[in-house]
Amino acid sequence: MNTSSLINQINEALAALGGGPFLTTDTQEQAAKTTVTGTLGDREIHIEFIEEGNGTEAEKDHTVVVVDGATGKRLGEGRGDSTFADAISAFGWAGVLDAV
Repeated sequence: MNTSSLINQINEALAALGGGPFLTTDTQEQAAKTTVTGTLGDREIHIEFIEEGNGTEAEKDHTVVVVDGATGKRLGEGRGDSTFADAISAFGWAGVLDAV
């Protein structure tokens, strides 16, 4: 999965709230999940892009999950019907900024 445009969209959302950027350090791909590791401020976080369901790309559910790298605590989740861009838009990025 090409995550660079998704990370750009996340950084735009963070910047609109006066935060960021999320700086990528690693990407791990699995069958239905891609995890991007990076830093936000001085905190390591993982952003998981998860596809669920069967069928075409548009028929699958798309979820973005943010996890604190140090504690493993889930900092938030955004769900999109047909794209990761929808999930990013639905995500409460202010909560992540407050947590880090």
